[in-house]
Amino acid sequence: MRNQDVTQWKVAVLGAGSMGQCIAQFMAMKGHEVFLYNRTPANLEKAMVQIENNLHTLVGLEQISFDQVAETLARITDSSDLKASVEKADIVIENLAEVEEVKKNVFRQLDEYCAEDVILSSDTSTMNIFSFLTISHPERLLITHFFNPAHVMPLVELVRGPETSDEVVRVTRAFLENTGKEVAVLNKCVPGFILNRITLSVFREAMHLVEEGVASPEDIDKAIVSTFGPRYAFEGPFGLSDFAGIDIYERLATLLPPVLCSSTECPKLLHEMTAQGKLGVKSGDGFYHYEDEKAARRERDTKIIRMIAAIRDVQQGR
Repeated sequence: MRNQDVTQWKVAVLGAGSMGQCIAQFMAMKGHEVFLYNRTPANLEKAMVQIENNLHTLVGLEQISFDQVAETLARITDSSDLKASVEKADIVIENLAEVEEVKKNVFRQLDEYCAEDVILSSDTSTMNIFSFLTISHPERLLITHFFNPAHVMPLVELVRGPETSDEVVRVTRAFLENTGKEVAVLNKCVPGFILNRITLSVFREAMHLVEEGVASPEDIDKAIVSTFGPRYAFEGPFGLSDFAGIDIYERLATLLPPVLCSSTECPKLLHEMTAQGKLGVKSGDGFYHYEDEKAARRERDTKIIRMIAAIRDVQQGR
């Protein structure tokens, strides 16, 4: 039976990859008992090492105390036994491969192992799970899309399915907000949700400018960081349009659409880079070069943590 006190919820996280381990770490940092499941024990060992490294990074940034490292790790139970990992959970957050059959199989087992009021969620960033998952009590099925790194980024997109109940949305939102997350609710599942749709729209136009020889990736990044960076830190596109002037946006929306990229195909340059193995940080080369993946990710996480702290100071008038 699901605990009515969201502060006492026990959390099962399925999948110990980069997202799963960060979600497990975050929930444990917030005082929740966490059950981290992965089919392969070796991956669980790697995940626990990475979680400990992440915690020590936070200590170095004075985000948590040294004592909190051991306290957080003690709240995480790692296991390759799915039933044991979910039988005490109030909410299950699935982070397995983005493959229909994989998700069908695991949710079929969750339906068997979990009580009927346990909330079943997926951290998918691309799939409409509601179109292919069949479970009893579908009112408790939803998507909770965290952003990487999940122990740092504030947002979770909460996506309801056609049968998700208002009560499940309400209580899940309360649970996430109690951990300190910002929650954006989508009333229906659309490809890409909110952020991926907007991100790809911006990226498509940026790629178009590169492919047309208008500007380099470096100069486009510079333009975005120097404008969107400080403004979007405290206001979204609708707030920004109010200050720019709705009439100005009307003019832009009349003049620019005919010349913007409207291709429905993946940019050719992305196909070429993928074929060449230029996959970004994880391969050492992308639009930029990276000598050390771990160092690059640590530096980026540090910048994100510091930026979030600075943004909160601005929002609170400090």
